[in-house]
Amino acid sequence: MTASPPPGPAMAWALDTAGLPAETAARPMPGGHGGQVWLLQGPDPATAVVLKLAAPASAGGDERLIRREAVILEALAPLAMPVPEVLATDASGSQAGTPALLMKRAPGELLSGQDAVREAIPAMAEVLILCQRRTHNLVAGRRWTPWQPASGFRVPSWSTREALWNRAIRVVQGFQAPRCDAFIHRDPHPANMLFENGAVSAVLDWPHAGRGPAGFDGARMAMNLCCLLGMDAATAFRGAFETALGHCQDPLLEVYAACEFLPDPQLEATAGALGIELSRNQARGRLENFLADAMRRMTSRRLS
Repeated sequence: MTASPPPGPAMAWALDTAGLPAETAARPMPGGHGGQVWLLQGPDPATAVVLKLAAPASAGGDERLIRREAVILEALAPLAMPVPEVLATDASGSQAGTPALLMKRAPGELLSGQDAVREAIPAMAEVLILCQRRTHNLVAGRRWTPWQPASGFRVPSWSTREALWNRAIRVVQGFQAPRCDAFIHRDPHPANMLFENGAVSAVLDWPHAGRGPAGFDGARMAMNLCCLLGMDAATAFRGAFETALGHCQDPLLEVYAACEFLPDPQLEATAGALGIELSRNQARGRLENFLADAMRRMTSRRLS
């Protein structure tokens, strides 16, 4: 989570653009992929806005993500999607001092605690199906490929289940890659969603969205839930997702999701935003349980 206030030029740009007074407070928020985020709220809560800045390249950020997210949100705007509304973009950083995105504050709040996340599993499945159906023909953003080439997947150094990973890696390297036949968020997880009255009121953090395999968001969400809570949460989500979808998910998507999470699952920030205690070893063990379950279901493909 961002610890310091926005840089002066970015704060000045945001306040001027939104018409907010100088005494507006800036509260840090979870940043998502490659971004630093603040809620800017003056005396009137109804005028609150969200300022997102690109993480500097020196800190491993990618300044292009601001432009990409702005383009995606603009493309989603006519589709009645539960996504933030863009107010302004300074993609070059010429005014804000760094690439910046200004959005209306989306309604709702983050979940807090394991019980709240478990109770919200049906709502998360429902919103991902909604997004998949409403955006099915949308062409925007980046075309899906694994975060790293499948040819570069390696058994993680921390694992004691080398045979499991080797078998999974042979699968993703040997089977034809899934078709990019839908529009996907790319990395949905509970901390990328706001909730209101038990329903998802907003899906956040869209810079990596684009054409990808139908159902990949479901596989990625199942994996994230497994790492955060355990295999039972992934199973519950998959059941809700497949029921709404009307057919079973291809387990190959889950194998891809697990393998591209290497070399190490890093979900501490996500867990912290949700009020969940999670150690790296817990996440590692749960990721391997998720992969083992996906590989078991791959037997329908007659693996040797």
